[in-house]
Amino acid sequence: MECKVDAKPKVNSVRWTRNGKYISNSFIHTIQGVTVQDAGKYTCSADNGLDHPGEKDIYLDVLYPPSVTVDSKTYEAEEGGTVEIRCEVSANPEPISIEWTKEGKNDFRQKGNTLVLTRVDAEMAGTYVCKAVNVITSSTGNRMERASSASVAVLVRHKPGRAFISPDRPVAQEGAGVTLTCSAKPPGWPAPQYRWFRDIDVGDVKPNVLATGNKYTIPSAHLGSEGVYHCQATNELGHGDIASVNLEVYQPPRFQSKLQPHMIKNSGERNFSLTCVALGKPLPHVKWYKDNSEIKADANLYEVKTEINESRNAVFNIQSMLRFRGRARPNGDDLLPDDRGVYSCSFENEVKKVESTMQLRIEHEPISIRQQNKVAYDVMENAEISCRVQAYPKPEFQWFYGSNTAPLQMSSDGHYEITTTTDNNDSYLSILLIRNVKAQDYGDYYCKVKNSLGSIRPQIRLQPKGAPESPRTLSSQKVGPTFVTLKWEAGFDGGLSNTKYFVWYRRLKNPAGGEHCASDKADEFDWKEYDCRRSNPCNVTRLDQHNTYHFKVKAVNTKGQSNYSNEITVTTKVDKIPPPEQVTFDPSTRSVGFSVGPTCLPLVGVIEGLGAVGGWQVVDTMPLRLSGVSSTIQETTLEPPTNRGRGSEPPLDQLNPRVRLRLCLQDSQDTCSEYIEADIGPSYTKETAALTTATVIAIVVSCLVFLLFLSLLFIFCRCKRNENKKETSKDYEMDSMRPPMVSPPNQAPPPYYPSTGMENKALEHSMDLQMSMDDSKNAVYATQGGYGYHMAPHAQGHPGQNMSNTDWVNMGYIENSYTNSNNGGSVNSQDSLWQMKMAAANSGAGMPPHQLIERQSNYGYDPITHGGYGTIDDYAPYPPLPHGAHGTHSTHGSHAGDYALRSSQTPSRQDYCSDPYASVHKPKKRMDQHIESPYHEVSGLPEAYGGEEGAAEDKPPHLSLSYDESLESGYSTPNSRARRVIREIIV
Repeated sequence: MECKVDAKPKVNSVRWTRNGKYISNSFIHTIQGVTVQDAGKYTCSADNGLDHPGEKDIYLDVLYPPSVTVDSKTYEAEEGGTVEIRCEVSANPEPISIEWTKEGKNDFRQKGNTLVLTRVDAEMAGTYVCKAVNVITSSTGNRMERASSASVAVLVRHKPGRAFISPDRPVAQEGAGVTLTCSAKPPGWPAPQYRWFRDIDVGDVKPNVLATGNKYTIPSAHLGSEGVYHCQATNELGHGDIASVNLEVYQPPRFQSKLQPHMIKNSGERNFSLTCVALGKPLPHVKWYKDNSEIKADANLYEVKTEINESRNAVFNIQSMLRFRGRARPNGDDLLPDDRGVYSCSFENEVKKVESTMQLRIEHEPISIRQQNKVAYDVMENAEISCRVQAYPKPEFQWFYGSNTAPLQMSSDGHYEITTTTDNNDSYLSILLIRNVKAQDYGDYYCKVKNSLGSIRPQIRLQPKGAPESPRTLSSQKVGPTFVTLKWEAGFDGGLSNTKYFVWYRRLKNPAGGEHCASDKADEFDWKEYDCRRSNPCNVTRLDQHNTYHFKVKAVNTKGQSNYSNEITVTTKVDKIPPPEQVTFDPSTRSVGFSVGPTCLPLVGVIEGLGAVGGWQVVDTMPLRLSGVSSTIQETTLEPPTNRGRGSEPPLDQLNPRVRLRLCLQDSQDTCSEYIEADIGPSYTKETAALTTATVIAIVVSCLVFLLFLSLLFIFCRCKRNENKKETSKDYEMDSMRPPMVSPPNQAPPPYYPSTGMENKALEHSMDLQMSMDDSKNAVYATQGGYGYHMAPHAQGHPGQNMSNTDWVNMGYIENSYTNSNNGGSVNSQDSLWQMKMAAANSGAGMPPHQLIERQSNYGYDPITHGGYGTIDDYAPYPPLPHGAHGTHSTHGSHAGDYALRSSQTPSRQDYCSDPYASVHKPKKRMDQHIESPYHEVSGLPEAYGGEEGAAEDKPPHLSLSYDESLESGYSTPNSRARRVIREIIV
């Protein structure tokens, strides 16, 4: 609380008083931990010596939550009376609510300070709570709701109600304690006393009291403790009803007759059995075990017979007998050596489980177990040969080699070492260790085992390590939609532990999926390999559902591989059948339409209709035309209803027809998809088909318009380029006399052209040309030999030799096809012309025809220019004829060699085009090819060289090469002007 003073002269202190008592002299008076007692009037006074003191009052209001009190913690009332209880509440500010509630009864509420109960009865007894709530808002603005409560126990004087005992079904174990608890409802007031009775007779007026108190304890229960126990609550107002429970005493199984700890029997002994007898309550269950595994009757080796007798107090006497009898035994009940082991009988009920155990030993001659008949080790390795037997009594071991009658002994040099061990279950293992195996150690070894009842002499062969033996008895363990689990019996592994297994499998050519689903894969039905590594069983995955496969397995190690095992056939299961789509039913035509997605399953459509009375019935089962690559549309028309017998239900309701459809396997119509109910109306599939046709037409028209646009663009670019080339035609004659320019090494390769066009038939008559030209013309063609086709050195120097493999590889390097469709003339390969020229050039030298074909196929390969081929430039130089070409063979030959070399140095693209990376446009091939002309034409000439009227015809043309992969040589002539020039040259 702050006191502010305005005075002159200034005051240095003030005086705070409360109720006339001095409390402070500071301007700010602070109260730590405000309590209710701090509330009241505070006065601040100040005096500056002018005899006119000033003062001011301030009132402190302390807020606090409700404080609720009740006069007494208990209130006792009489039945039928009235109860009024007031709770006092103190709070600042006043409570916003005061309410009475009852514990355990949520629906009881009374508002106000006073609790009023009229016509009180025992049900109204209990604890009542008075709760008050107020809301505190301080001067700082904080607002909170606070509550407080007080309780009072209302005690109504009444006699106890019916007693009840817990647990209501008591069970005690023999020898253990048990406690019973009694209570009453209503409990009664004053607090009642509890009395316990046992076995009350109907006529007893005053039964004997067993005990008092609400709890009764039996320290150690026994069978005599069983019986009916009673409890009653009593106070000064009366007695309550008696409660009763039946106490049961359970007895754990107790053996009356146990098994002998040890027993020895002879092999072949008959009519042998074991017996156990025990008592227990409740009825115990009996089980027999051998070596901790329960004995089952289906083994056909044992029979179990159990007798049950009930005695006094519901105690059961159980006698169980295990008989060594069954169809799997010789004579039906002979003891076998395998009967040795640990036997036990167990009795178990709700209380406990008890067991009796016996070890049975069977005397028998030695028996070989898990015997290996082969082992493999290489020379200089240490070999171990094992011999494992079962026998009782203990046997003796001797080792023999081959036909030697003297047993092997442990030698001083350590070459042989023999060790014998046992597992105390009549099983013995003898190991013959051969150190540093030599070649003479290979052969048959014999392990002679003998005891008092007989002897055996198993044979084990020691051999070098090698390939594994074939697996046997291949079979399928588990089959799924996409996998098959295979198991086989492994053969001898060849002595190598890293032996692996490979499964080979293939799908049948007539798969279970049906003939409608043909595969486009060439290797679809070939054998495939699956690496199982060392797994046996092996799970072969990634198979197709509902298909039949052949399987076989082989073993492989580092020494080789085995033969295949037996071959088995397995059909995979069906995973899920896809439901039909777009199912419709048109009542006017009674047609059902739907579509089926791509599937290779042999399916049928099962159509069901809902009758007028109710219930779905099969209306039709229709075969399907399916595809494994695309959806198929299916339609059928339902037969009209026939005259049925009286009382039969029609398949469809004519007024409100309903149809549903599902797809099922042909050979197993229990395996089906889910039902799809048909939409009533026209078929979706027809509308879809119509829409699809219109879409296809639109796409075709769009493609034609686009191709027309490209053609116009090509013609425009062609004309522009020809105009530019006219300007350079005048300088060609002088340039042709100079050596051709070599393409710069950094020249860009030509653009890629996709394969187009029809098959070129020009080569069919390429070898039928008449080579009846004069010597000058022959020389002309000889000097032009190849348009850059470089002869291989061995082909030039030795005409009789064939082309090397590398040359043949280069022949097939380019894979793009260039075809001709400029005019209606014949479209022939440029190679045909080259064949004609090369034949004429070499006719004087006597070159045979097959040499002609070989030489004309050699062309230059340059990995830098044009993707590796020097003859792909738009225009290759065609040198003029030398004067000496019209002469002897020697002149002809020299010029041919010279120009063949010169023609390989073709000018680069930059000589004829400003853009070194410009596309080379190759027109398409025409359909109307004419093959009657004996002349083979070369296309691609520019206007300046024979392409237009008035052009200098004596100038050698530039020939453009195009590629067509349908041709044998691969080249065609795409320019009509070139053909016209060549025709004139030939004439």
